Amino acid sequence: MDHEGRIAQAVSKLADLDVEALLVTDLTNVRYLTGFSGSNGQVVLSRSGATFLSDPRYRARAASLVKGAEIVIYASQLKDELLSVVAATRATKLGVEAASMTIAERDELDAMLEGVELISTKNAIEELRRVKSADEVEKIIDAVRLADEAYEWIRDRLVPGVSERQIALDLEVRMRELGADDVSFEPIVGSGGLSAHIHHTASQREFEKGDLVLMDFGARVDGYCSDITRTVVIGPATDEQKRIYDVVLAAQAAGIAAITPGADCKEVDASARKVIDDAGYGETFAHGLGHGVGLDIHEAPRFAKISEDILLEGDVVTVEPGVYVSDFGGIRIEDDVLVTADGPVVLNAAPKDRLIEL
Repeated sequence: MDHEGRIAQAVSKLADLDVEALLVTDLTNVRYLTGFSGSNGQVVLSRSGATFLSDPRYRARAASLVKGAEIVIYASQLKDELLSVVAATRATKLGVEAASMTIAERDELDAMLEGVELISTKNAIEELRRVKSADEVEKIIDAVRLADEAYEWIRDRLVPGVSERQIALDLEVRMRELGADDVSFEPIVGSGGLSAHIHHTASQREFEKGDLVLMDFGARVDGYCSDITRTVVIGPATDEQKRIYDVVLAAQAAGIAAITPGADCKEVDASARKVIDDAGYGETFAHGLGHGVGLDIHEAPRFAKISEDILLEGDVVTVEPGVYVSDFGGIRIEDDVLVTADGPVVLNAAPKDRLIEL
């Protein structure tokens, strides 16, 4: 779908939101609607269309990137042009994105717009972003491919004496060298006992023989993210390391097999969690099974014990079970999966069928 189509879809939701216009301030949503990427941009949506606003730094960039919206560049302050843009919509109720607007910003806007009631909205544009178009899926596939290639490349560099921080840096540089616009997030590299830290920040710890090394990272292509986790062992693996790895792999397979349009996300989570529970490691699996991926690294839907989401055809989700044991270490395996009418399609090709011994 082109940007004009996305804007039309968003405008069609105004009645459901009980507003005549919507001020979009979340930069990811601004990008989704108009194609603009930068640090300052807003969109006002109304039944008459869309207006994009930014400051003079982005005059040329907006002219090049923005599609489907009138462009307004304000000379000094946003409020100078925003007042006239909102007035032109004749809106008496203006929706604002509650998740991306501070209380101070809302108060200032409320004071500016006399006779206009501000209505808090939540996830109005995010709901449109959730189901991916064929073009969006291709961008995610490209991002997945770059992450897979970076994983293949990095394995030769996982040797005793190299630090977690160096590998995290190498992953980031390599993905950019391969063509990534950016990384999806700061790479997670945990080794030895630190691999049991679910969201570990790479440290100066140097790898040792026998270490589990957990790497969680991703690339961005045209703004779209990938997210992969692989766990390897430096040197021969112990029987316990192999056994737990096989448990996590089986749990991931069970979760992936449960993915289909209409599936209850908490039931998908339960399918994988049961494998880990039955193996006696249930208490160590302390996070949800996965999440949606797109322009943000974490989007709807969410796999978790308490999730109320239902899978839709066109969702792109991660499936990432893990077992984390203090002192022993952590093992997580993660892939990006496309939800289709014919079942789940795993987008990653990076090997995972056994615990790789380096």
